[in-house]
Amino acid sequence: MELFAKLFSALVLWVVVMAHQVVALNLLNENLIIGKETVPTGKILINKVCTKSQTRDLCIEVLSSDPVISPTANLKDLAILSLRVAATNASGILSDAKILIDDVNLDPDVQQGLADCKENILDAESQLEDTIASLMIGLESEAQRWLKAALAAIDTCDASIPGDDDILSVESTVFRKLCNIAITVTKLFVNSNRL
Repeated sequence: MELFAKLFSALVLWVVVMAHQVVALNLLNENLIIGKETVPTGKILINKVCTKSQTRDLCIEVLSSDPVISPTANLKDLAILSLRVAATNASGILSDAKILIDDVNLDPDVQQGLADCKENILDAESQLEDTIASLMIGLESEAQRWLKAALAAIDTCDASIPGDDDILSVESTVFRKLCNIAITVTKLFVNSNRL
């Protein structure tokens, strides 16, 4: 009987400990705890982050775009999500550049500019993937460097094509906005890790 009492006590203690761990995990899922501060997640965090963006509505649209990740996202999730949206946008620009290069009615100088632009967009797309990889393994300073390189690549692309009313110039404006959203979120994430 004494053995049974000891086993029962140990079992009760184990259940109490596990219950506390479940409660703690639920709190962490609802809120990212940084030091003594509690930072919200999901929609509340998205709204808070996007108040710091120059393109608030686009920021909310981008950061809310993933029905699986967005509802419970923390800053790292939002940074990666914003980078993936920007990389997808770069892929779209790349597809359009390839189509435009093949237009036989274009001036050869414009076609050469488009070819140069295509190479820069490839670089930007790759640099965004490097940014994501850097964030995932905890190299935040590297992530910021890759993100700045992606923005520089799109600037070089724009400079290689004359005019600013072509389809790629319009798309690169959107790309810049997406990268600026990613910069905002990434900076917040990096700063939260320094606390």
